[in-house]
Amino acid sequence: MKSSAPRNRKSSSAPTSIRPAADFLPRGAAGALAAALFFLSSCAQVALLPVVTPLLSSALASRGEDRESARLIAELERKQDWVGLKQLAQLRLARAPEDPDWPMVLGYAQVQLGEHESAAQTFARMVERTPEDIDGWNLLGDAQRLVGRHAAAVRTLDHATTIDPANAITRYLLGEALRADGRLERAKQAYREALRLEPNFAPAWFGLGVALLQTDARAELQPVRERLNALDAGLAKRLAQLEAGNK
Repeated sequence: MKSSAPRNRKSSSAPTSIRPAADFLPRGAAGALAAALFFLSSCAQVALLPVVTPLLSSALASRGEDRESARLIAELERKQDWVGLKQLAQLRLARAPEDPDWPMVLGYAQVQLGEHESAAQTFARMVERTPEDIDGWNLLGDAQRLVGRHAAAVRTLDHATTIDPANAITRYLLGEALRADGRLERAKQAYREALRLEPNFAPAWFGLGVALLQTDARAELQPVRERLNALDAGLAKRLAQLEAGNK
């Protein structure tokens, strides 16, 4: 049985430790956000469009305690069998409740199934046990945002930036939470910090573009358009639609 000692899940401080946005998409979804979860709101006549979630700094399969467990996780994720993945995680946690990694697998499956409140509870318990696990903090904050607890999400993700200041995913998710909370100037700062760390992170470019539209800063949009056109045609088209609809 795997030791229950907490593992340090910080990502490397180097920006290259964060994979390009396309790596976070399911197979067959290149150039689109097929796995996106939609959170719609109204702010300055601009809808908050989809975000890629869950975002991980390391592969989900790395949470398996042995080669067979990793294979099972990877296979269920490949098939997008989220019910099967949830059941597998619940079974393993029933056998080893103190395991530090299976809560991530469980929470990940809950997010994919739209069980955001349950996911938030799972990730909250997880970070109590493994407080250095940056993915746990990131997904806790995002789950809080998705159930409408925007201020709590900002607090969670602000804390996450102290655990791994060089994590572009954390900065991007902080931008999403701030934007949802109507704190648009800080949101723009968070997106820009994410892009300083990972210049090819297309969702952060999109989030920045929406925040610029929401604050009527159209003069700053041209570099955002150019980067999205180069990185993700689908997101570039969505931003153009938003811009046209907000004139």
